[in-house]
Amino acid sequence: MVPPRMQVTMVTAWEPGGAGGEQRIRFTAALDSQGQLDLAAWLADSQPWPAERHCPDAPIRHGDVVHDEDGWSLRLSPGEGIDPEAAPHRILNHSGGFRPGEVVTLRAPNGVATAWRVVGIG
Repeated sequence: MVPPRMQVTMVTAWEPGGAGGEQRIRFTAALDSQGQLDLAAWLADSQPWPAERHCPDAPIRHGDVVHDEDGWSLRLSPGEGIDPEAAPHRILNHSGGFRPGEVVTLRAPNGVATAWRVVGIG
């Protein structure tokens, strides 16, 4: 049985050359009791775990949560729909889990790291 999925919402806490809070990421995933992404649930789930990135004055970027030999990432497509070939945004430094107030670092495909604050789980 696959554990229930939760919707995680994060806003930018810090990014190079920008103000925090202007961008938002929402993704759906199963979390374990420590608030970590649940690999067993991801492997057992036949459906993708959807993700969206909302930026001011830009179209919504759709994607999904994926896991590979390098760990977890968000694969966000530059266009419409989910692109399985989209370069991943690596999820780094999420040791506190996905809980409101925790900060998570994402590394973009170009190597730039951005801090994101978890603002909602539901």
